[in-house]
Amino acid sequence: MDPESPPRELELSALEAEKEPMAAAEPGTPPQPPSPHRDPSPAPEQRQGGEKNGLVMKIPPEEEEEAALGGAGASGSPKFTGLGKEELLREAGTPLWARARLVLLVLFWGGWLGMLGAAAAIVAQAPRCQPLPDKAWWELGALYRAPPKAFGGDLKGVEKRLGYLKDKLQVGGLVLGPVAPQKPPEGLLPPLKELDPALGTIQDFKALLQAAKDKGLKVILDLTPNPAGDRVWGDAAGDPTVHQQVQAALSHWLKPWPFPPFLGSRVLVGGTRLQEPWKVPGVPGGLRLLLGPFLKPLEPRAGAESPEGAVRSLLHFLGSNSSGVGLGWSVGSPWEAWVSPGLRLQQLLLLWGLPGTPVLSYGDELGLPRPPKDQQLPSMPWEIIDEPKRGGNGSEPPELELCTALASLRAHERSLLLGEALAVPAGSAVALLRRWDQSERFLLLLNPHGSALKPFSGGGDPRDPPLPASATLRFSTGPRERGERQLRLEELRVEPGQGLLLGFPYSPE
Repeated sequence: MDPESPPRELELSALEAEKEPMAAAEPGTPPQPPSPHRDPSPAPEQRQGGEKNGLVMKIPPEEEEEAALGGAGASGSPKFTGLGKEELLREAGTPLWARARLVLLVLFWGGWLGMLGAAAAIVAQAPRCQPLPDKAWWELGALYRAPPKAFGGDLKGVEKRLGYLKDKLQVGGLVLGPVAPQKPPEGLLPPLKELDPALGTIQDFKALLQAAKDKGLKVILDLTPNPAGDRVWGDAAGDPTVHQQVQAALSHWLKPWPFPPFLGSRVLVGGTRLQEPWKVPGVPGGLRLLLGPFLKPLEPRAGAESPEGAVRSLLHFLGSNSSGVGLGWSVGSPWEAWVSPGLRLQQLLLLWGLPGTPVLSYGDELGLPRPPKDQQLPSMPWEIIDEPKRGGNGSEPPELELCTALASLRAHERSLLLGEALAVPAGSAVALLRRWDQSERFLLLLNPHGSALKPFSGGGDPRDPPLPASATLRFSTGPRERGERQLRLEELRVEPGQGLLLGFPYSPE
């Protein structure tokens, strides 16, 4: 071999040597048939009919021997090797496959257009959702009304309890007041522009507002000059001086801090009581909310209107309020109670069930009794609220449990938050239906009497609002069982002094 040959030529020479036929066998031995070609790539002569679509077929050794002897494969049938490119193209162009492709194309687009049309028909026939009304923020959440002394005596004590108001009671705003110095000269207005030094400084007030803003709470300043309502201040009906002083105080508090002032229902402006909503003075940026003792007549009294009649009168008053002033409901004020202790739970249930703004006076959620007139207001019993947190197994007062549950329910249910209220005939019981569009309905039942009632035992009038045969018990002021219960309305029995909140799903009428 030439030593000057390059390595490539040596490799090629080795390959050529491997292709040489082997030496002849010894004389006398039979000739051996050539072994089948096992190269995975087809031989050149196999490619004349076109490529086999990339298909490689592996033949077992035993079948190779049978194929060499001229027999069929082990399976007794020829092996499938696939169609070549030219054969596939030729078959695809036949009339049979052309018609099949056309039919499949028509079926696909027909099915797609049919589903599109069905979806459009479902959307067109579906009932339209009722548009949400334009509500102010104080009409979408509850308010908590308290003097600063109820939180510990000063503004710093109020700041410490903002988390309780937001997280526990889920209120939207705090009505705070009075904050002006008290004991004004007889017959004169208190200095509404000043802050009572016993409550803290202006810096404390700013810190309170910032802390409330961080928690998403509004602070409403109560500028009611005579919160107890025991005298008519000004003593001059139509005196413009009184009106000017109130307007000047409102402007003073509005300038440095953009929070709405509040005028309570006991305020007199120009000699006109604000128990009439259309008499509320227009205050730019002020809180257009009327708060009064409207739940007072719901307590049964001799010679007074029946509770069920009072509910109808109350709903008529709600429907006739076209002044644009929101209505707030309360079971009392910080200075007096409006209902007897035995009906407090019922009144709280009605407070959260009526349309409008629930307004809790401090201690209402704990059943705190009000002192006799002209006596010192009691402090908030915060130890009752904090004790179950520390022990982990303490029970909350039933009033606090009711307010917590209904505040959460009202925030998530549009029927309670935005829905209309309808009086439902229920014998001597008070029945109120709340409904909104296609949301879940709620039926409020109260029995303020001293005997048990079966409000739906008799046949109803077809003109009455439709009620289902059964409803789910969502809340009860009496003993409750764990879990939700289904109650049949015809068999429902309401115990004396008990209130129920029932829920049932919307069904097209």
